[in-house]
Amino acid sequence: MRHAGIAFLLVISTSGAGFGCGSSSHAGGADGGGGARPDAATITTVTNVGTGACTFSASYSLSSKIGTVGIVNWSTTLPSPTAAQIDFGLDTSYGMRAPVDLTQASYRTLLLGMKPARTYHFQISAMNDDGTCTSGDLTIATGAMPNGFNYPTTTTNNASGLYGGFLVTGQYGQSPSGAPAYILDQDGELVWWYTVPGSDATGVTMSYDGNYVWINSVNVPNSTAHVHRVSMDGLTDEDHSSEFTGLSHQLTVLPDETVAFYAYGTNGCDDIKLRAPDGTVTTVVNAQVAHQGTSPCHVNAIFYSPMDDTLVFSDLDNNCLTKVTRTGTTVWVLNGGAGNGPVSSFNGGGVVWEGGQHGFHVLGLDDFVIFNNNSTVPAGSGVKWTGTPAIGTGMGSQAIEVKLDLSAWTATAIWTYAPMGTAFEDNILGDVQRLPNGNTMVDFATKGLIEEVAADGTVLQQIKTPVNFGYMQKRATLYGPPPR
Repeated sequence: MRHAGIAFLLVISTSGAGFGCGSSSHAGGADGGGGARPDAATITTVTNVGTGACTFSASYSLSSKIGTVGIVNWSTTLPSPTAAQIDFGLDTSYGMRAPVDLTQASYRTLLLGMKPARTYHFQISAMNDDGTCTSGDLTIATGAMPNGFNYPTTTTNNASGLYGGFLVTGQYGQSPSGAPAYILDQDGELVWWYTVPGSDATGVTMSYDGNYVWINSVNVPNSTAHVHRVSMDGLTDEDHSSEFTGLSHQLTVLPDETVAFYAYGTNGCDDIKLRAPDGTVTTVVNAQVAHQGTSPCHVNAIFYSPMDDTLVFSDLDNNCLTKVTRTGTTVWVLNGGAGNGPVSSFNGGGVVWEGGQHGFHVLGLDDFVIFNNNSTVPAGSGVKWTGTPAIGTGMGSQAIEVKLDLSAWTATAIWTYAPMGTAFEDNILGDVQRLPNGNTMVDFATKGLIEEVAADGTVLQQIKTPVNFGYMQKRATLYGPPPR
């Protein structure tokens, strides 16, 4: 999928005179893409008191790979700018903001999160110690969505209750031609996509600096791991597969851009590994050594605990979560169900979940939510819980918040959610994320359903796909660090 990106140059002055625009031009088609130039014949700037006269020169186009990504290069006569930003949106109230990295050549900035086939307005602001200089309003038209995309459908029950932001996810399931990684906005519209040829996109997560997307295949059973790092403009695709031999399911990015992952081990249990920014890979610990469980093991999620600089991983076969330091020392083991898996550090904690788990979200040293597949509990048989009863008692897969008592070494399920009215069981994959406003994203991956639910279990939004979701991540913005 390639797009015809067309760049334009505009010089804007504080005198209010915009230089000749000529006729408008936009090249786009079913594959997306195209460029746009401002409609106005006169474009003014606003100069705050103290900055003096300043001008902007701006050129802008769409990515030739992703027709919803705008690329803006610009300069200004404002002396020694200390900060800058580009505000953009569907009208002149803008609503979205792209931070500018002043170390980039020509202050190159990406406009991310735009819907397909729309005209967007944007405005550049540059600041120095004396004040702010702001350009006039500019416009850019995005390209169409790509052909052949299994477009999810979105049903919103309560828009005002939603967290908003962007959903980063991908399609699970191998395909000879590959399956896409993609990003949806709060309305469920496609704003970013990329397909690694010959690879599915079970694991999709952005780099810590927000400049790249890591895309990996599920690789179950063990075959060939596909791991690529793709720039947000889609123009750079780095194949790092050789550094991630044996990787499965997903990976997570640490604040120093180190990547934590797990790969098939020689003893039937997976190895926990770290890939440094320079490409060096080290083994932290074997899963069985860490949790003292039984073989085989099936590690299926790993996330970072920023509160104590540790890693937490999920083992489906041993039905447990395990926390380890970055040097491989075990901090604790939490066994989900009584009578199976390793001996839990949290003895006497009772049963907090059964039937295996996949994705989870670390909320604190003593608090996290997990996606419980619950695949060994027959539908309608009831589910054993400590703490608050399940909202959908007798159902299949559930999201569970678990609270740890780090003094008494007990664990309690304090919140649960399951879809109401049906035995909804997702045996493979699954993910969950608690949002800053208290809502929870629940990803029933191979059921093709992602829900955003309120604390009381009210379903605020459903996103459905005719295929399968991989792991997911909800973000307030497509700029800067990931939320987990």
